[in-house]
Amino acid sequence: MRRFFLIIMVIFFNTGLLCQVETKMGEEKGFVKFGDVFKQAQNLQFPIFDPNVLTLERPIDPESYIVGPGDILSVNIWTSPPLNFLVQVTVEGTVIIPTVGEVKVAGRTLSDAKKEMMQKIRAKYISGEISVTLVAPRTFYITITGYAPRYEKYKVRSIDRVSNALALAFQPIDTFRIERRILMADSVNFRKIQLRRNGAILNVDLRKYFATGDDKYNPYLLEGDWLILQRRDPNSFVSIYGAVNKPGSYEFVEGDKLRDIIEIAGGTLESADIERIEISRLDEQGKIKEKIYVNFKDILNGSVEDISLERNDRIFVPEKRTLKQDYKVTITGEVKRPGTYPISRNGTMLSQILKEAQLTEYADVANVLVISGGVNNPIAVRIDTLLPLLLLKNFVFPSSDSLYFSYEVDVLKSLKFKSIDAERVISGLEDYELQDGNLIYVPPRYNFVYVFGQVNNPGFVSYEKGRDYRYYISRAGGFSQFARKGDVKVIKRKTYTWSDAEDVEIEPGDYIFVPKKIIREPIYYWNLAKDIILTVGAVASTVATIILISNQLKTK
Repeated sequence: MRRFFLIIMVIFFNTGLLCQVETKMGEEKGFVKFGDVFKQAQNLQFPIFDPNVLTLERPIDPESYIVGPGDILSVNIWTSPPLNFLVQVTVEGTVIIPTVGEVKVAGRTLSDAKKEMMQKIRAKYISGEISVTLVAPRTFYITITGYAPRYEKYKVRSIDRVSNALALAFQPIDTFRIERRILMADSVNFRKIQLRRNGAILNVDLRKYFATGDDKYNPYLLEGDWLILQRRDPNSFVSIYGAVNKPGSYEFVEGDKLRDIIEIAGGTLESADIERIEISRLDEQGKIKEKIYVNFKDILNGSVEDISLERNDRIFVPEKRTLKQDYKVTITGEVKRPGTYPISRNGTMLSQILKEAQLTEYADVANVLVISGGVNNPIAVRIDTLLPLLLLKNFVFPSSDSLYFSYEVDVLKSLKFKSIDAERVISGLEDYELQDGNLIYVPPRYNFVYVFGQVNNPGFVSYEKGRDYRYYISRAGGFSQFARKGDVKVIKRKTYTWSDAEDVEIEPGDYIFVPKKIIREPIYYWNLAKDIILTVGAVASTVATIILISNQLKTK
């Protein structure tokens, strides 16, 4: 509802509704007084008006525009010399044409008024062309009551519609009333606005106007119009969901048809299955009473009648399922042509993408990672810079550490990835079928082993085939003073899993971690001994008490 009101406000400002409200606000800068415009017109033979004054949706239709007091008309008599007059319709509904006389025009369409004036002028000027043109519309007052911010008269123009008047009524006067007026506008029933005109009551339906553009749902205003706004009834609605442009809940009006609500919802999407639209109805207990399936295509071509809706109907427009989707994978890392590649729903193999992307000479083809759903994962797309964080997955983060850092490690640990030996894929020994959203990461080749932790010279050590962890620790300067030598771990580069150093073979790119001995202060051992003594004493006391009670029972 708020979006709908904002649309009206945008139209209001874009069409230059520069009318005055009969308040102090009307005196502020930005409002154009038509009296000033008329003075300008009188001083110019060919008047050039402020374009904001005459901003229109489209040219005025002379067959429907009703002339009234205040309209300014230009009369041109093409004789020698030519005569030009600006005339204004008087409060009595007439125009006074110099040298011609008075002509009654109020209440007539612009087309009829022009014919009457030209006929009167021709009686005076027999020869020469005659033209009559409306150059400035009139202003007048209308009244807005009902569910409105204030019961008040508003100054509008004859080229303004009901929607313009509502935008003016709900325009905030000051910053303190903005929220209140927006909330009120959200609750207005835009499909049941009463327009009282000359004893008749017309219904204004702004939703249908913006859906169809039909003027009858949002008429132009006339003198004396009285608008009565109604509050939206939350128990009177029609909902529409699925493959439409603006799904949601809309006000229900007696006589609504299925086509009306679909138009109000902005029409259907191209993918909509309009041959099986579902209308669901509930009984008074809120249970499903009826489901109606409608072939809307037949309604559009006129072969069947439109379906009449009931209050609280819910409409579902299904969407045709198509397998023509945007299937894609992304490859990054050591390739000559990184980026996103389109694939088929199934049957696209890793070998095809590797061939198109072209591996560089530095690619570690034995450790290619394929991450499921990685294309849409903001962490996965940074895999080349964040993979080292997986080394920390066996550590417990203290509360002082960054929460975001911890979050990234946790997300990386949850990534579903598969390590693939691309050498076997390229040679044709095996292959891997890709899925939509896969991220393929080709890491750079490492011919090193990284040793860190409690060693004297942590860093990279050149890989030597067949060597165990002791060799790499010795090349890193050996164990430091506080090294926990019996608990050395190896982190495998392919899986980032931690293993005891004695149980695995060292491969290029692996990490060797030497943990630190736990060094405790003497007070720790003193407290530990004290706790043990107190515990033993308590146990001894309990045992002695039990023995004493047992002996007393035996003597009895």
